[in-house]
Amino acid sequence: MKWLRAKRLFSRIQLRLIIGTATMLVLASSCALRQPEQVEGTWIVTEALTTGNSAMSSNQAKQWLGQSYHYGAQKLILGQVQCQAPEYKKSQLDDKEFSQQYNVPLETLGNGLTDIDTFSIECNRGSKIPGQTVFLTSHQEAYIVWDGVFFKLEKTGNLSKAPV
Repeated sequence: MKWLRAKRLFSRIQLRLIIGTATMLVLASSCALRQPEQVEGTWIVTEALTTGNSAMSSNQAKQWLGQSYHYGAQKLILGQVQCQAPEYKKSQLDDKEFSQQYNVPLETLGNGLTDIDTFSIECNRGSKIPGQTVFLTSHQEAYIVWDGVFFKLEKTGNLSKAPV
């Protein structure tokens, strides 16, 4: 009789462990997006917003105008740097969190913004490169930040597939 109780208890513990493990796997996989649908496509730098925290001059920032960034599920092209198998993590920052992290108000990126979708992209490289953090303000407009400068990106309509 005691053996049957012990067997049932062991089975319940195993079941809880299996359910717990499955739940953790689902939660972990939901954080990393394989299909970056909202940012997927080719984006062009169209404007540079220097702030009081900028480490580069306005002239240096203007040299970025016209650069293209391609965000895809299989390949990421950030300027001249390519990355295979990128992982996208989506989060949302409110005005207070954004201001704390970047030392500028969120309204710097657009009037009336109270929160913003943020995509962090992990690459197969250890070093950080411009474009790995994307602030999506609309379907056709986003910002990246580098050295305290916010670069406005506009999505191109006819270049949505990855360059060959």
